[in-house]
Parts: sequence; C-alpha cells; structure tokens
Amino acid sequence: MGSLLEEKCGRRAVMSLMAGVFAAAGLMAMPAEAQENPDVVWKLSHTTDPNSIYQTAAVAFKEYVEEKTGGHFKIHIFHSSQLGWEREVLEALQVGTIESTIPALGPLATFVPAYDVFNLPFIFESPEHMIASFELPGMEKLKDVASEKDLVVAKHFLPTFRYPMNSKRPIETPEDLAGLKVRTMGVPAHVDAYTALGANVTSMAFSEVYGALQLGAVDGVENFYTNLYTMKFQEQAKYISDIPVVNNAAAMVFSKKAFEKLPKNYQEIVLKAADVAGDAANEVAVAEEAKSLQLLQEAGVNYTHVEDLKPFKDLTAPVSQKYVSQMEPWVAELREEIVTLVED
Repeated sequence: MGSLLEEKCGRRAVMSLMAGVFAAAGLMAMPAEAQENPDVVWKLSHTTDPNSIYQTAAVAFKEYVEEKTGGHFKIHIFHSSQLGWEREVLEALQVGTIESTIPALGPLATFVPAYDVFNLPFIFESPEHMIASFELPGMEKLKDVASEKDLVVAKHFLPTFRYPMNSKRPIETPEDLAGLKVRTMGVPAHVDAYTALGANVTSMAFSEVYGALQLGAVDGVENFYTNLYTMKFQEQAKYISDIPVVNNAAAMVFSKKAFEKLPKNYQEIVLKAADVAGDAANEVAVAEEAKSLQLLQEAGVNYTHVEDLKPFKDLTAPVSQKYVSQMEPWVAELREEIVTLVED
C-alpha cells in the first residue's frame, strides 16, 4: 500500500515537473510581438469638441499608436472636457490617473512656470513665426523642466492665435474692450493682458462658455477661429476682431508615471505618434482657421480687421515686462530668441 502511494506521488511529481517544463517552453515559443506588445490602454483628454483641430491631433495619435502596436495599445479619446478642465487633467497626469492630454500651452505655466514665455501678449507675429520658434533649442529645455514636474511634453504644435469675440460691439481700439466681461483660460498673463486692455476678465471651463454667453454672464470669449466656430459661439456673439492678443499653441503631454511604465518600444511609438499628431494639426491649422473665419461670417458674425495693433501692444507691454522680470535667465533668453526670429 505504501509503495503504491509512493509510486502515485512520484508520478504526480513527474507530471507536475513536465507541466512546468511545457509551460516554460510555451512562454519561450510565444511570438515576439506578443512579448513586445503587451495590452495597454491610455486615456487621451482634450477640452474641445469632436470637430476641432485638437481632435484631428488626437485621432492621428490614436491611429498611429494602434497601427504600430497591432492594436495592443489602445487610445481612448475623451473630448469636450469629459475628464475635466485642462488644469484638472494635468494634475491627474502628474499622479498617473490620466495618461495623456492635449492642453493649450497657457495652463502648463501653472505647473511649469517657464511656459509663461508662451503666455506673453503679442510675442508671436504669425503662424510661421510660431512654428519656427518650436524648433529653437530652448524648447528642449522647456521639456526637461516639465519632466521634473512629472509631465512628458512630447510635442509643441498648433500655430494659432486667440481672437476676441463678443456680443456687444465691434472691437477696433482698446477703448472698445473697456468694461466687456471676457472669459479667458484663467492664465495670469492672459488675465493681466486683457485687464490692461480694459476688459473685466472672468474664467470658467471652456465647455461652460456657451451657456454663460447665452445667459449674459459673460459678454465675450477669446479663442482661435476654429474653436469659436465648432463651439457654436456664433449663435450668441456677433462681433469678432483679428487682434491676436495671445496665442493658442498646444502640446501633446503624457503622464511621466504612465510613460515610464511602458516598454521601450512603446515609448518610442508614442513619442513618434506625438510628432505625427502635431504635424497633422499644423498642416490643417492655417487652412482651417481661414475656413472657420469664413463660416463665422456666413453665420452672421461681423468681422473687424484691425490694421494698427500698436495701441494694443503698447498697453500690454508692461504685462510682458512684468513676467519677463520674474523669469529665470534662460527663459528670458528664450523669449529674446523668439523675438529675434522675426527681426532676422
């Protein structure tokens, strides 16, 4: 009886050992793709609607990542502030509960003060000037300091400006802005710039602006033409002026915690995808802006072209001086390099 029991136990041990060997062999025989491409899901948040240029970038990013990983790395896009306002989402990126987002560069300065260089009024002269600035060496330093705040800035892009639109009157001079209740993103430099121009500035989530215009809680909003049109603000505000007080450059940003969890090949893919996404947005931005301005006018919005921007620039110059004086030397130097690009 004892020997029979020992024999059975021995057989079980051998079978268990063989099962382990076969399991190990099975793992060794797994396709390389299965080992290199684990299943991953990322959330990608942005604040604009599904017809926006931000969505164009988001879709390009998603398609590139999913194609290059054979569908193992899924990107779920959440548009229209579904996951929160830009600052809320950036906070979530820092702790790793949201993996990626496309914010305007303005709110980044809340987390990385060096980004205030983008928030200075009238720092860029044209879309071409902005794109050229994105290639300056100092932009890599910006990415480095963002990484220290647990944010991976993978790409700067979107050469667009934020134009004032309102429900009261045409804006031709700074005096026309006096007393208007204007919504901005709440970026301090933006608030200071519009305050210097005489506006009463308020801040709220972008998704709340339509209702605020409808109720008269605000008189105006500022953003690039495409966003203004796709958010249907033309239904509530009938005056717009091409005064590029501040810009609307954006970035593809990852959670550093989420990024560092990825295998190396996935890290390379998402960085390349950010380039692809940014380039896709840049390619359509200028044409989309022209098209959206036309559509705004066709919808009954009165467009004012302001030939002389000097009065606006003069009033906001002290705002620039204030923020430049607070910048680290290398950031102030980057600002000079940006300005010099136009002079050259």
